[in-house]
Amino acid sequence: MDAIRVKINNLLKELGYKIVEIDGKELYCHEGSYFKITYIDNFKAYVVEYANSYENAKNNVFEDGDIYPIALGEIGLIEKLKADLISYYS
Repeated sequence: MDAIRVKINNLLKELGYKIVEIDGKELYCHEGSYFKITYIDNFKAYVVEYANSYENAKNNVFEDGDIYPIALGEIGLIEKLKADLISYYS
């Protein structure tokens, strides 16, 4: 899963997401929204979580976005995530 995590991080950077730190937590910022990608072991999937403002991100108020199961395979997961980031989060 570390390889997938690295590819997710590279994808976010490629799409112009900036790494920011809020209260010791590393998040991504893009067009005024804040994102984190979390792996949920019970679902064997990554989930996009987002906050629409700095204040919400600071207060750890994130909405759950889409789920990306590792069953998609590394390439499938990255391609779906990229398409969704471009379509829904940009």
